[in-house]
Amino acid sequence: MNENTAIDNAREIRKLDVETPLGVVHLAGFMQKPDHRSVIFKILSDYLGRPVTAADLVESKEDTRPQFPSFDFDVNWTHSDGYCVCAYGSRGSLGTLRIGVDLERYSPKRLHLAERFFSKEESTELARLEGECALKEFFKLWCRKEAFYKCVGGEFFEGSLRRNMLKSPVQLEASGHEVHFVDLDAAVVGMQTPAALCIAVSRL
Repeated sequence: MNENTAIDNAREIRKLDVETPLGVVHLAGFMQKPDHRSVIFKILSDYLGRPVTAADLVESKEDTRPQFPSFDFDVNWTHSDGYCVCAYGSRGSLGTLRIGVDLERYSPKRLHLAERFFSKEESTELARLEGECALKEFFKLWCRKEAFYKCVGGEFFEGSLRRNMLKSPVQLEASGHEVHFVDLDAAVVGMQTPAALCIAVSRL
């Protein structure tokens, strides 16, 4: 991991390069408010060496993943508790590195969701853990599920939430592709509140 911190318009941006099984993912973390998209466009502009604006971004109700058709790399972002993390691939990696990223602040109130929605294997694993260990494992898995969904798309409830993600990579039955996870503590990108962070990558 290579880390550096940049200051842009009095907003601190914490940057980090993460090695994944499929290539480097660049991360940039910053306070979300008042306008996280303008910061994301600035980060991408600096990376590309040309202005990036809302006109470069394509979104639709059918496909909620952010799309930048003129880029030769994938981009994804996430936010939780007022903090945002943008993840993007290296130049030329489009088609070989697809990215999903998720950030989740720890909250014990959500632990009960595992029994209702997680796979049997995941629920069994969580049941044998206690206290902080259970909390961290729950949010590691939750982040994996969200990042997986943001990476591959599909149907979240059945396709991601109920899927067993205790191990990495996860195999996609239909295509044979694999989705790899990198689990991080959100403090590495500057988030002050305890939180989990996960990057999912695939060759989709």
